[in-house]
Amino acid sequence: MKNISIIFSMALCLAGVSNAFSKTSNADAFQMCMNRTKQDRLSCEAGCGMIIQQCYDEGVADINEKIKRLMLEVKSKSGDACANFAASYLDDASRMESDISDNADSLPGWVGSEMKLNLAKQRLDNVGLIRGSCKQ
Repeated sequence: MKNISIIFSMALCLAGVSNAFSKTSNADAFQMCMNRTKQDRLSCEAGCGMIIQQCYDEGVADINEKIKRLMLEVKSKSGDACANFAASYLDDASRMESDISDNADSLPGWVGSEMKLNLAKQRLDNVGLIRGSCKQ
């Protein structure tokens, strides 16, 4: 029973650390785009999905830019082991995301786009976790 409470406590701690890294900026590009395009989406008569897709694309691009900046920080301020691990993680995550995206894109609705956004957020969280544990 004691082991379960320790594992639960560690999971809560890691979740808190992980969330702290992904919230480095209060501005969520996807949500800002959705707010900015609300009127366009409400009055849209054709091609409305393209407006929403643009917001997903902006969100993923913004997260990828944050990951690039964080990776530069990892490379310049952490040891080679951390930098290599972070790069290896991103390579593995990219391959996995590609496989998942290929399958999710064939589903109806916004599942594929939502998965890409969520997986990008997860990559940012994980690189932030690596950076936080490797500070020198």
